[in-house]
Amino acid sequence: MARNRFTEKLGKVLNTNPFKNFFKLNRMRPPGAVAEKEFMELCIRCARCIEVCPYDSIHRADLFDKLQIGTPYIYAETRACYLCMKCPSVCPTGALNPKLTVDSEVRIGIAVINQDTCLNYLYYKEEIEGVSQGYAQLCNTCNNVCPFTDEAIYLEKFILPIVTDKCTGCGICTEKCPTTPKSINIYPIGMGVKEEGGFYSRKNKLHGKTEEITETLHGQDLIDTKRRMTSFGSKDDFKYNVEIKEDEDVWQNQ
Repeated sequence: MARNRFTEKLGKVLNTNPFKNFFKLNRMRPPGAVAEKEFMELCIRCARCIEVCPYDSIHRADLFDKLQIGTPYIYAETRACYLCMKCPSVCPTGALNPKLTVDSEVRIGIAVINQDTCLNYLYYKEEIEGVSQGYAQLCNTCNNVCPFTDEAIYLEKFILPIVTDKCTGCGICTEKCPTTPKSINIYPIGMGVKEEGGFYSRKNKLHGKTEEITETLHGQDLIDTKRRMTSFGSKDDFKYNVEIKEDEDVWQNQ
């Protein structure tokens, strides 16, 4: 009982910690966000994307985010992006690309499955080894909730979830994942690149890590590289590859 009370108190302290968002993994810009460097120059903190979102998925960066305070983020573990595509069209500066109107073309990031904690992978491992470790549970949540089932994610051998390059990075699978910590996490496009990494660049500096700019990866190379990642440790480098819409003031045309 004493341990339970201590755990409960510790949970309350951690949940009210003002720095907790700084360390969140599943933290992404809204759909259509341009490269982080340009995004920080273009975003005027008007909150129109936040106000127009019917799912309450977009939130402001808080006081402890320094220069990023007031800029919009999606925290997938709390509330994912449901791809309604309302936010890009109301952005007055092009920080969110208004050309992006089709949900399947969104590339916020990519989902990466932690095979060490995913219930289906643990179940499959037990079946292969023939020794029960108490993990014999099946869970198809990520496949069931994905808006592009069998395209962005499918079940290999009808049991093992596999993410493809059709993944939009919406984070619905992360939000609904029943394990703690989450067994499927979203790695945003552009993370880890010093000039474009924003939040991730500052986080790496905090831990004494440095990053070098690499060439943009595409297609299967991008998928293979990100599949090698886990929920912990260092992260690979990626550049954001969405162009900015500069020749039209979409907000005034609404």
